[in-house]
Amino acid sequence: MRKKITMYAGAILFVLASITSCDKDEEIIPAVFSIDQIEKDFGTVEVEQSTSYSFEVTNKGEADLEIDEFVIKGTDAADFSTSAVPKVIRKGEAYSFEITFAPLTEGNKEAILEITTNIGKKEVTVTGVAEPKPLPTVDLNVTTLSFGDVEINQTDDATFTITNSGDADLEITAFEVKGTNASEFTTAATAETLAVGGTKTVSVTFAPTTEGNKTASLEITTNVGVKVIALDGKGTAVAEPVMTFSESPIAFGNVEVGQELSKNITISNTGNADLDITNINIVGGSTASYFSVVGGTSSLIRTIAPGDTYTFEVKFTPSSEGFASGSIRLLNNSNDSDVFLGMNGTGTAPAQPAIAFSETGLNFGDVTVGNSGNDLTFEVQNNGQGNLEVSNISVSGGADANNFTLINVSAPQTIAPNSSYVITARFTPQSEGQKNATILVENNDPTKPRYAIVVTGKGLQAATGNVVNIPDANFKTALVTNNAINTNADSEIQVSEAQAYTGVIRVDGLNIADVTGLEAFVNISQFHAMNNSLTSIDLSQNTAITHLSLNNNNLTSLDLSANTALQTILIKQNNISSIDLTNHSSLGNFQCGDNNISTLLLPTTANSLKSLYLEQNQISSLDVSMYPDLRSLIVYNNNLTSLDISANSKIRSLHVRDNNLSSLNVANGNNVNFIYMVADRNPNLTCIQHDAGFDPLNPPNTAANQWIKPTSASWNTTACQ
Repeated sequence: MRKKITMYAGAILFVLASITSCDKDEEIIPAVFSIDQIEKDFGTVEVEQSTSYSFEVTNKGEADLEIDEFVIKGTDAADFSTSAVPKVIRKGEAYSFEITFAPLTEGNKEAILEITTNIGKKEVTVTGVAEPKPLPTVDLNVTTLSFGDVEINQTDDATFTITNSGDADLEITAFEVKGTNASEFTTAATAETLAVGGTKTVSVTFAPTTEGNKTASLEITTNVGVKVIALDGKGTAVAEPVMTFSESPIAFGNVEVGQELSKNITISNTGNADLDITNINIVGGSTASYFSVVGGTSSLIRTIAPGDTYTFEVKFTPSSEGFASGSIRLLNNSNDSDVFLGMNGTGTAPAQPAIAFSETGLNFGDVTVGNSGNDLTFEVQNNGQGNLEVSNISVSGGADANNFTLINVSAPQTIAPNSSYVITARFTPQSEGQKNATILVENNDPTKPRYAIVVTGKGLQAATGNVVNIPDANFKTALVTNNAINTNADSEIQVSEAQAYTGVIRVDGLNIADVTGLEAFVNISQFHAMNNSLTSIDLSQNTAITHLSLNNNNLTSLDLSANTALQTILIKQNNISSIDLTNHSSLGNFQCGDNNISTLLLPTTANSLKSLYLEQNQISSLDVSMYPDLRSLIVYNNNLTSLDISANSKIRSLHVRDNNLSSLNVANGNNVNFIYMVADRNPNLTCIQHDAGFDPLNPPNTAANQWIKPTSASWNTTACQ
């Protein structure tokens, strides 16, 4: 009763205080809730581990802040907890509490801490990533121990290895042999704890007490389950040898009459006693003499221990056409004491060669008199069945023949069936005008004993005078001030200086509009002229260059047909509409982004091609299947309707955004190592084929390995329909 009276008195005083306050027109300032962070990412935590962060709530108002409840909500609420309890926070005071992230399962986690106060509800969003806790992994180097034949009351041992390839200690608690014949297999292995990366070798003994096949299993109990190794063996009563052959009968197939074919044959003793071969001879009909044992039949008289082998050579030398057969008779101490090893083969008529050339002709194009153009090659192919014997290779053609030479070519040559010999030719015009000659290959093909290929080229007028004409002042200044080029330090570039220079010309960003004079530098290795004003360029005489950089100019066309040694081509930000790189087999890096290219002819073969940057052009079709070393393919903002990189097993970067793709196959066996695969903004793309076993939604490295597709497209491990 006294308590109620006190409460009533307090209420009356509160009312009176309120009335007094109202009478004095005093403003009541409410409590103000403030927390130091409303979102917190706990980062990555292993399952069943935990991490905590502190939060602080401050009352920045005038009245008391009453916190009635702290509740964690959301799908992943069970993975988060808090130390917070209801609290009254006075003016200017603070209250600290912790939230703990202790994930129970793997994956991305998110929850909300809802704080109920006298001025409303407040929320704190908490997130984290739960990664799997480390576990040991049991790796056995075998799943079966097969002891083979073991005599009764004898023993045989076999071993296997247990490896902990996981991330935590592996506790081996028991080894137990079970099964029908468990009593005949034993192991002395005991419990043990293997650290990460540790190994244990276990020995199992087979001791059969009766004849017959024996089976059992060895169960290995660990802290991650039970592993089982199958055990089998056979109890035998009497040891005996068993003779087997690596091939029986020995089939030589077709062999030309007068030729010979040898085969290595292995005798194995798969029994459990010494095999004694006591006598050997070759028997059969009239064609048995076509077969022989190299070293003589007596070389096979020997003893072969159990499990051992002996390899000998048998030769088939047919003297006539037709089927031939015979047998090697081996007397021995096995149950089958008189063994006949059959042999057969067919003598065939001698095969004939068939000569062919890989090219119909060689055209060296225009070459300045006294200079040499690009060396060209063709293959002399043998498409027949017999050896092609090339007796002589020469250049003929009258007066023009001396303009062509053969490089590192020699004869005679023997070209095996389905093989070839490469001939390299060089054009060095001695005078102006069209030159024609033939390369004659004399050989033993009865239908084409003198087979020739036509070679052509045109000699251009040589540079006149001693000084190179360089009309662009900026280009000339760059060359004249280069001491490596202008070796006499005068104000001109002599033809001899230009021809002698074999280094790099780099004239980037010099406001050059014309590079006339570059043709005199016939031996330079690189040319770089980025960020200039070039509208055209003639590189027909610069056949030695391997690196070309012409980014950010005003080029509308580019002829690189003479520059087949190029390894790097950079021509971004021009206005080129077509380019032909068909014969550029040395190409490794090609970048032509931000042009207007609709016709792109890539090399027919380029085994070292690693990078293709073709973005922002008008390319409508693209086949890269012939480039085994391609790593990066950037082709966004084009007109492609389909793309297949399944033959490019090294591609790791693919960007095909903003095309018209309706078909995309990226299943190249290397998806797990992709840096990124971007294929969005292709409205007609409904399906993307990727590697089996690879999840593009959860690639190994989510920070770097991005897989982006149109929303309407699906992922598929089989061919899209």
